[in-house]
Amino acid sequence: MPYFYLTVLIVLLDQATKWLVQTKMVPMQSIGLVRGLFSFTYATNYGAAFGILQSQTLLLIAISLGVIITVWVNRRKMNQYPRMMQVGLGVALGGALGNLTDRIRLGFVVDFLDFYIWPIFNVADMAIVIGVVLIVLGIFSKDQRKGNQEPENMQGVEKAVSREEKS
Repeated sequence: MPYFYLTVLIVLLDQATKWLVQTKMVPMQSIGLVRGLFSFTYATNYGAAFGILQSQTLLLIAISLGVIITVWVNRRKMNQYPRMMQVGLGVALGGALGNLTDRIRLGFVVDFLDFYIWPIFNVADMAIVIGVVLIVLGIFSKDQRKGNQEPENMQGVEKAVSREEKS
């Protein structure tokens, strides 16, 4: 369960950055940070990524809650998953909770990271994407050791050392 600390950290970072944007900017205000490359642009997103499912707040809340509940119910099995997958689940869960908080509290998601060539997004969106990538990498990882378990050859070494110590 230590990866759920990542979840909490991401939710706090996401909500803190969105609070700053909401208190220091007005919707559609843009503050250029790197000319022609990056700015903070306060956008209100009533849909999901890339503007899909516009004005489907209840559906998006239901989907988010379904994902969050599924991860939470299966949290006791987390140590059976590869470590990278555990981290990915914790990170993606933080992103889902961050955007869910906005949808419930505001009816929309606050976006502000604007790279011009990409739709405006936020910290929670980054966490979801990074988390999903880590989950996929964990699934296809050659190191299929599960969470806190040791490799089988190490368990054999420990047994041999233990027998020698008793003699």
